[in-house]
Amino acid sequence: MNAIVADERGRITLGSELVRECGRKFFAVKAGKEIVLVPVAEDPLAELRRLFKEAGIDRYTIKELRKMALEDAEKEAMKSVRRHRLSSRSS
Repeated sequence: MNAIVADERGRITLGSELVRECGRKFFAVKAGKEIVLVPVAEDPLAELRRLFKEAGIDRYTIKELRKMALEDAEKEAMKSVRRHRLSSRSS
């Protein structure tokens, strides 16, 4: 890993190899004291479809996905309620 230094205008150069692998467009995400560059897909919708297919999500209907999301949300809410009750008892 090589150190990258910003020039006087705040610009950095990634290098041709990285640009070839990841493209020319990135989101810069600040995470604490770090900056993470996330490549932006040429066709974000096609990339999303590809990711859904890889994860097997494409085999579900919207109705099924909504039901699963609601069930997961309810489970998480119940976990939160249980944790709150336990912490209230010990206080």
